[in-house]
Amino acid sequence: MPVRKKLDLKRDYKKATRQLADLNRDLAAKMILLASQTGDTSPLIQAVDALQKADELFSVDSTPREIAEIRQALAETLFTLGKAQDDPDAIAKSLDAYRSAITLASLISDDDMRTKLKRNYAKAKKMHDQNQAHQADSIQGAA
Repeated sequence: MPVRKKLDLKRDYKKATRQLADLNRDLAAKMILLASQTGDTSPLIQAVDALQKADELFSVDSTPREIAEIRQALAETLFTLGKAQDDPDAIAKSLDAYRSAITLASLISDDDMRTKLKRNYAKAKKMHDQNQAHQADSIQGAA
């Protein structure tokens, strides 16, 4: 295979990979928006899957700001819906999303985003811990 053709193929592959990652990122954003508009948490599962696929296509040093922002939106949506619907699973999943967003904010050196995420993570963690304590009390009371 001529060297020129091989380089063209590599360039095309890289471009297609980037486009696929962008499509997955956009799908995640739309699923998060749908969940926030409908109050249904099931689109968030699709958002998480799409984000994981996008993560597989990005290298750590090229993770874009948009992924961090989507993770932030996912965490906030899970937490908001978890609070509104008294859904401990959604709150627990928001903790994972917050941790992921905090890591990405650190990678892109956005201290403001990281600070806000850590503050919101602490709120979600407090609510999660209260739910865990309430469940433990309920179990002990039933025994």
